[in-house]
Amino acid sequence: MIIYMYLFKRFSLGLIVSLIVLVSLEIFFSFTAEIKYLNIGNYNIYTLSKYIVLNIPKSISIMFPYAVLIGSMLSLGAMASDMEFVSMQAAGISTTKIMTIIIVQAFILSTLFYYISDSIVPTFSNKAEKNKNLALNKKVIFHKNGVWFKDNNTYIKINEIYSDKNLRDITMYKYDEKSTLSSIKTIVEARYIDKVWKLTKTEETILTSIPITKKYFAEEETIEFIDRKLINIKTHKATSLSLSDVMKNISYLDKNNLDATTQKKIYWDKIFKPFSTIIMLFLSMPFIFGRQRSSNLSQRIVLGVFIGIAFFIISSILPNLGMVLGIAPIISVLLPNLLFIIAGKYLLDYQLQASLR
Repeated sequence: MIIYMYLFKRFSLGLIVSLIVLVSLEIFFSFTAEIKYLNIGNYNIYTLSKYIVLNIPKSISIMFPYAVLIGSMLSLGAMASDMEFVSMQAAGISTTKIMTIIIVQAFILSTLFYYISDSIVPTFSNKAEKNKNLALNKKVIFHKNGVWFKDNNTYIKINEIYSDKNLRDITMYKYDEKSTLSSIKTIVEARYIDKVWKLTKTEETILTSIPITKKYFAEEETIEFIDRKLINIKTHKATSLSLSDVMKNISYLDKNNLDATTQKKIYWDKIFKPFSTIIMLFLSMPFIFGRQRSSNLSQRIVLGVFIGIAFFIISSILPNLGMVLGIAPIISVLLPNLLFIIAGKYLLDYQLQASLR
């Protein structure tokens, strides 16, 4: 039990130090990127600082796997240089057992971390974006042609989204069972108040009547209009969605016979996130237990950064390439992980054999 706690302590120390450094760099770059918005609308230094602070959980989530890689190379590499692993082996603890202990501990830690961050990160990130948009008097929208929704036989286009309770410039296209356009409804503004949608200045054109008729309503109330949760899902970035949000979006898209490939890719990416972190740790093993254990601190940092960049590039390119080629999202997300597992196993075997010569 003592050896378990000691390895966990050393690994955690390297992880925390690396995470602090990487997140600090992320905060610095975010701050410099946000300076250009200062004094636009009500966006002042206080709002900027609040935006940065609220995005810290997201920065930690992004940097966590790279902190695992660099932290393990620093802390465990230092143990290897000090011949601590040799002492453990002399006490009857094999290299395989040491690696297994570290990997299992890291897997439990990363699974717990991503489980907690899955609920925390979207909440804080969405709040940060909302505060920023309100300060800049900016619409919460990500496409110049508006956002489209499909609800059974009705297509809904929303041009301006200020929040999930305030929508403007809405057009609804309703089709009948024969896929013929039956009516077009335009709404100037829709507000969600007291669990009811209040529609302002509504005009509906009935195309199936002879002659074509139009209906006007200064104000109209309805419960069934559009799910506010879907508005949030549609208008927020993938990093600001929880796993449950992604699952709901997939269900919505499948129900309406729409392409859910991108959302499924995001889903599997979130599912395999803890495994990706473990792969990063596994990739550090050849440089900890092989010949490279004698390398100095700067060499370990360079190696860690290089491996991290390589993993980031390949894990970003291959899933997107898989989508273009029509490969199932689960396979396109798994492929980079499998490639790096094979590469790590090859390097580990080579280094262990070389160290015995």
